[in-house]
Amino acid sequence: MARISTAFVEFRELLARHVLELERAYPERYSTTWFFLRYLKRVQRQAEGPTPRACERAMRGLVRFYCDMADSEQALAERFDEVYFAHRNAVLLEQRAERRASRRG
Repeated sequence: MARISTAFVEFRELLARHVLELERAYPERYSTTWFFLRYLKRVQRQAEGPTPRACERAMRGLVRFYCDMADSEQALAERFDEVYFAHRNAVLLEQRAERRASRRG
């Protein structure tokens, strides 16, 4: 069984918190916030996998959506930054652990 890193657990918790907060706000259908929430939910579903790499495709979709947002609402920008950097941290820590394990043989 694969060991799940603390950074990945924190990433999952961060996703859950943002999804819950945005759902409680009941964003207007087809608004930027509504689409952002849909992308976050997609990432959250994929993050159920054993490694941060399991949700890389969904994260790329979130990044593309964020880049395409013309008005870049400040609140969404902060949420995006938090999610993106938490995912990158989890991926980097996993890669370091894999390198250490491969060196040990």
